[in-house]
Amino acid sequence: ILSDAKNTSPNNLTACVLERPRHDQIVDALNSMGVKINFITDGDVSGVISVADPNMENDIYLGIGGGPEGVLAAAALKCMGCQMQTRLLFYDKDEENRAKKLGLKNLNKKYNIQDMVKGDVIFCATGVTDGDIVKGIKDLGNNFETETFVLHKNSNTNKKIKNIIKK
Repeated sequence: ILSDAKNTSPNNLTACVLERPRHDQIVDALNSMGVKINFITDGDVSGVISVADPNMENDIYLGIGGGPEGVLAAAALKCMGCQMQTRLLFYDKDEENRAKKLGLKNLNKKYNIQDMVKGDVIFCATGVTDGDIVKGIKDLGNNFETETFVLHKNSNTNKKIKNIIKK
């Protein structure tokens, strides 16, 4: 579907995938279509954000991850004017029953970004270790230097902020 939307063939697409055994079926499907795969070893939220970065070559992020990470990724993507689709995955009946007790009626619903993030949103991520989006904490002797990626939907803010903190 993405290759049709981009008017190209699947072998011209790159998918970002977190390298985990739970993604083996996704990887097999991508390989069968000839899609290039950019494996990452950690940082699934930054992997999702990389799809919106014109300096990265990822066309799509695919994977199975946690709910909190999905909402964080959705918040960032909404600030950047992007789209996201997801479903909840339940490993057993206890998880399904817990979701029902929380008020979910349709356990197979496909959620889009408007379902996951309502109204205005701010996303901030400060690096602890170096990553693709921000640098990690630097020890400057008497101070620490941090870098934070800041997004705000309504003000169209998209910037990195460096901060110096005294020890």
